[in-house]
Amino acid sequence: MKLYYSEGSPFARKVRIVLIEKGLAFESDVANGLRSPESASTPTMAVPVLEDGALRLWESDLIVDYLLRTYPAAESPANTQPPLTPWLARPDNHWQDMATLAMIATCAASMVNLRLMLSDGITPENSDYLARQKTRFERCLDALEKTVTDEGFAPGWFSIMDIALICPLVFCETRGVTAWRGRPKLDALVDRHQARPSLLATPISALPPLAPRYIVERRSAA
Repeated sequence: MKLYYSEGSPFARKVRIVLIEKGLAFESDVANGLRSPESASTPTMAVPVLEDGALRLWESDLIVDYLLRTYPAAESPANTQPPLTPWLARPDNHWQDMATLAMIATCAASMVNLRLMLSDGITPENSDYLARQKTRFERCLDALEKTVTDEGFAPGWFSIMDIALICPLVFCETRGVTAWRGRPKLDALVDRHQARPSLLATPISALPPLAPRYIVERRSAA
């Protein structure tokens, strides 16, 4: 297998965590985000992209679902507890879990939009679109705080829902996008798994403070 990804992508990190959790060997090709030839060759123009033999997949939840279905017997050599779920959504709670995954995906996408547009000097204070994205991000987190249990989204398991939310929230915090803390169960979910080997092996690096790409200078009249 070969995985094309950007080290900063929370979506690619989700796939990398699952590969490590399952002990699956893969070749890494670290792409340069949207500017990479690999991401440009997909309809979505994004990483991660997984190649497994002749099969080529993109979109993180699709890749994760493929890995869980295709390699069900693969297990992490560390035998970390709680174990990784063998499914994307619990068979006896399928639609509720899929709805939770969809909400997490919306939450993550809004957060990434905030981060990318902040680098151009566009903020929720000067953009109605970004203000809506920030509100959507916060409302999703409020709803997820009511959904998650003290043991995560699937008690007894390290679920894909857990991973899918941890990755963007750690990205959000590390990259200084916006404050999200103050929701006790979500705080505990993120903090509880930070020492897990698969998370330690896929860190999100901090970046310098964001600065607008374009600065308009005021010049006084002569």
